[in-house]
Amino acid sequence: MKKIIKTIVALGVQLGLWVLPQRRHVVIHGWPADEGNVIEVARALNERYPYQIVWLDPPDTTRLAALGLPAHAPNFTFLRKASLRGILAFCTAEVVFFTHGLYFCPRPSSRKTMVNLWHGDGPKANAGAVIRSTFLVSGSSVFGEYRARFFKVPSENVLLTGYPRLEQLNRPVTDPVLIALGIDPNEKFIVWMPTYREAAGEGKNGSWSDTHGLNIDEALNRDFTRFVRVLRLHGIQTVVKPHPLDSSGRAIPSAIVLDDDQIRRAGTTLYHLLGASGGILTDYSSIWTDYLYLDRPIGFFMPDLEAYMQGRGLEPADTMAHLPGPNLLVPADFDAFAREVVDGVPSNQAKRDHARKYFGLVSHHSSANRLLDELAHRSNLTLHTAERKG
Repeated sequence: MKKIIKTIVALGVQLGLWVLPQRRHVVIHGWPADEGNVIEVARALNERYPYQIVWLDPPDTTRLAALGLPAHAPNFTFLRKASLRGILAFCTAEVVFFTHGLYFCPRPSSRKTMVNLWHGDGPKANAGAVIRSTFLVSGSSVFGEYRARFFKVPSENVLLTGYPRLEQLNRPVTDPVLIALGIDPNEKFIVWMPTYREAAGEGKNGSWSDTHGLNIDEALNRDFTRFVRVLRLHGIQTVVKPHPLDSSGRAIPSAIVLDDDQIRRAGTTLYHLLGASGGILTDYSSIWTDYLYLDRPIGFFMPDLEAYMQGRGLEPADTMAHLPGPNLLVPADFDAFAREVVDGVPSNQAKRDHARKYFGLVSHHSSANRLLDELAHRSNLTLHTAERKG
């Protein structure tokens, strides 16, 4: 029965896109509701778009206030995604912005523009459903091309504007917020952001795996615990931010483990937190492509590379040869990384510069406005200048 209902809704939405007239409004939707790209697009639209902004399943008013967005602005209309009004708004919008697709990913109409903001570049091989859109936003010519091919978006419709959420890196958290998160503002901190190997989500049996390795998470956590001690010897605090889909809790002794809910309760975002950090450690995650904007130390911890390559794999396959930082495997590697963080010596500057060039990475101090400008040029989106209305 659910499959029949889903099919009926999908067909109805597709028909609505084709036959209903275009209206003067835009639709935005993010997952989660406060995903950084959609938040910054909402902010820019509120400043520049003269008509209604329909936000499907927005954050609550408390969260909007914490993010500096006016919950009661006259040009915002908040609707439930699972409502007839929400579907009609989607089908008649002149432009739709989303991060993970909407309403079973219908084919775009030639009279209406659909923009896939997506949620990060990076080397993980493309997988999952094909999300159709008119345009695809990216911050990398290389990763954007791979993703466009997978999503069947013409290469000329990849908008290389950088991700809007990069703007949050320019607004780092304050000392009181760091204290609320359990971080000492008087000491440097780095953030370990591993991607998931085993995911807990809406896959088969409620989970899926991106690796062929066994007990990988247990080994990663055990090994990383040893390396946290090395960082601490240099006076560096380690913050662990697990991926939202990670089935591992990443409970690392002597580290500060923060999930999305804890960050929200502190009234901030992950990217504001990263803006205050001294460096990051990661792996196959897309986070390093954004963090390069700050030009700070980036280290890679991926002792399970072979198992991951046999599982989901990477695109392009030679990504590991062009990373913007060293692959850390033994205590001496972490010791060298810690010295770079503490001393501020750009020992891996050449690697960062090479990665930007090789992957065609772009960034902009106002990526959201750059995106809107591009859409105004390539679609019928009406905008004021890049200054606040009224």
